Amino acid sequence: MKVLILAGGFATRLWPLTERRAKPLLLLDGKTILAHILDKITPDLEVILLTNQRFKSDFLLELQKLNRKKVEIFLEDAVSDGEKLGALGAISACIDHYDIKEDIIVLAGDNLLPDLNFAHLICRPDNAKIAVRDVGDIHEARKFGVVEVDASEEAVIRVVGFEEKPQKPKSTLVSTGFMSFGRKTLPLLQSFAKKEPDALGGIFPELLSAGVEVLVAEVLDIWFDIGSFDSYLSAHKEINKDSASNIQGRVRNTELIGKVSIGEGALVENSVIVDSIIYPGTVLRDCRISNSIIDEDCHFEGVDLNSKLIRRNTSVMAFK
Repeated sequence: MKVLILAGGFATRLWPLTERRAKPLLLLDGKTILAHILDKITPDLEVILLTNQRFKSDFLLELQKLNRKKVEIFLEDAVSDGEKLGALGAISACIDHYDIKEDIIVLAGDNLLPDLNFAHLICRPDNAKIAVRDVGDIHEARKFGVVEVDASEEAVIRVVGFEEKPQKPKSTLVSTGFMSFGRKTLPLLQSFAKKEPDALGGIFPELLSAGVEVLVAEVLDIWFDIGSFDSYLSAHKEINKDSASNIQGRVRNTELIGKVSIGEGALVENSVIVDSIIYPGTVLRDCRISNSIIDEDCHFEGVDLNSKLIRRNTSVMAFK
């Protein structure tokens, strides 16, 4: 079995934070989303990171820092969103490039399932699985791929329908972006990818129409889909609740309230920080920062910020 991590998106909804950074390299609780995902994958499994030429060097540096073995990088020849192969197209190209004839687990590189047992995602050679979460609300379900299951089954839950972001969802079970495909289903996946290279969720109706069994692995605990400023900050507040703060930089005469993360090399003095992420290298003096994300190498003095996303290298000095 091989594990494929999708990490080629340009995440325009999180600009300027992702203007020059891949979304899986965003920090959560002091380490990247990618590091959190790799922590859940046993070191003996081969991992392929699907990304693009623009982020190659950043991922190489991160993997070197993590000292993670058995991780290959598969590159799309893309430097902008319009040049991408599409998620399913990238998976298909990766299968061809590595001549994969094994079962595969596919993980969205911007999603976190901290409590998922990866053994539950293992499928048979002739079927597929999808990790789902019950969001409990029809209106919320509209934002995701919605999974319809056979309610009569108890021991094994089978998928009977899948619809991407429907206006009238048939259930509140949604795809978490984690899934698996048996080796015998890969030719069908690749054939469909030629027609719909960006329709990752669309492969499930295709499999079902071909008579392929698709099973559910239900996630009962927390799930983070980090696609916006709000969802990123929510994940920051929720993850690892046992630790109120993650402090790697220097903090002097400062009050930390709620969940605060301060990156390596940052300096915070004479300030109040509430539920915020301060990236490495940033300097804050005499500031009040709440519910905000401040990127690398910023310099603020005498500034009051609430619910802001700040571009790297920003400097503001409030003179009195």
